[in-house]
Amino acid sequence: MSSNILLVDDSKTIRTHVRSILQHAEDDYQVVDKEDGYEALKWLTLQPQKALPDLVILDRNMPNMSGDDCIRVLKSDRLWKRIPVLFLTAQVEMTELVKGLAELEAEDYLPKPFDPREFLARVKVLIRIKKAEDLTHQLNSDLEHSLVLQKQAYDELKTTKIKLAETEAAAKLTGVFEKFVPKEFMNRIAPEGLENLIFGHAESDFVTILFSDIRAFTEISENLSPQELMDFLNGYLREMNPPIMEHQGFVDKFIGDAIMAVFDQPDKTNADEAENALDAALGMQKVLVQLNEKRKKLKLDPVSIGIGIHSGNVIIGTVGFEERMDSTVLGDAVNLASRLEGLTKFYGCSLIISEDTHGLLSNQKKYHTRELDRVMVKGRKTPLNIYEVFNGDEEEKIKLKLDFLDTFQEGMNAYRKRQWKKGLSKFKECQKAAPTDPVYQVYIGRCENFITQSPPKNWNGVYEFQEK
Repeated sequence: MSSNILLVDDSKTIRTHVRSILQHAEDDYQVVDKEDGYEALKWLTLQPQKALPDLVILDRNMPNMSGDDCIRVLKSDRLWKRIPVLFLTAQVEMTELVKGLAELEAEDYLPKPFDPREFLARVKVLIRIKKAEDLTHQLNSDLEHSLVLQKQAYDELKTTKIKLAETEAAAKLTGVFEKFVPKEFMNRIAPEGLENLIFGHAESDFVTILFSDIRAFTEISENLSPQELMDFLNGYLREMNPPIMEHQGFVDKFIGDAIMAVFDQPDKTNADEAENALDAALGMQKVLVQLNEKRKKLKLDPVSIGIGIHSGNVIIGTVGFEERMDSTVLGDAVNLASRLEGLTKFYGCSLIISEDTHGLLSNQKKYHTRELDRVMVKGRKTPLNIYEVFNGDEEEKIKLKLDFLDTFQEGMNAYRKRQWKKGLSKFKECQKAAPTDPVYQVYIGRCENFITQSPPKNWNGVYEFQEK
């Protein structure tokens, strides 16, 4: 699926360079370039809503109309303000960066000259977020329409005073509403029925959050038509829902190809909810194996996923305003679960859980786990230990990880004590038996680096991630 980009820069050299980078990228980018803000806005006014760009790359210093004046117009328009803006500028002072992000409301800021790889990564992330927000916006619009229909039906039934018809219609429309809002949320925000929905209601609760995402989804989608892509995505999501429901969880949101599930049962302990989430994740991995067997028969590439799980306090309630609201789960626990899913790519594993979830497991022998690292994810100031759960791996890989679990832990202990050579020896011993395990290579690289260049004296073994 191609993405449209509007490039605005008064330098023909920069426009040519950026266009070349985008046209040689793996993703399909359609680029329109303009030499100043006035020309860019003039072009935008001629575009129908469906043809608006997915991203604006904007220089700040330009004749006729500067990038600063241009973005003020963009962010004041009802439709244009949803288009993310990446400032691409020679202004590198911190005051200018703060002004660009905070005052002018640009979504990102990249000084010139720039690394093409970093530039493409930022473009990809901004467009992915934009398309996810577009999908959410469409779902919210459908939900709003459903609420209008429900209210109309309710008013009509009330005037006729036909109690049975009123009950049947309310039940039917509530069922439609539950396609957008899980019934577990309905029990909290509308305990007396949809017509008595409580706006702004909020509760705090300890839950376990599961995030999953398809790996290389962009590559998969590139070779599919819009209908084929939607059929594939709906088929995949349909297969992944049963393991979640069977273990007493519910899907809170579909975010493109990502799934956010919540495990929160009033009659269950926190430990029960954590184990239910983990069992659901392992069930999803089993379903994925079956799905890939079907794809293999159809000569299609296999699909892989990453899963992150964290347990913690969240806020559950409704946000928005009386005419437009949405149910949601908010809090650090939600963000952290999402970050853990993202870390599965870095460590080359399929399922990562936090120390909070790991500590809740009453029957830890049931699960094959190994400590991966002590990390500080972006947006969080408190470090935490993270663990891989590898029950879903192939039998041979499970055996190798179990056989070298103690050796790997010895290497970890040496690494954290700054005994780089000893740690390196242990990790290489593990790698010799399992050369395809990327976790060993991560620590081999760190030890080799620290042998030649020691970290600061206050280094505490925490690996800090600068990106999401």
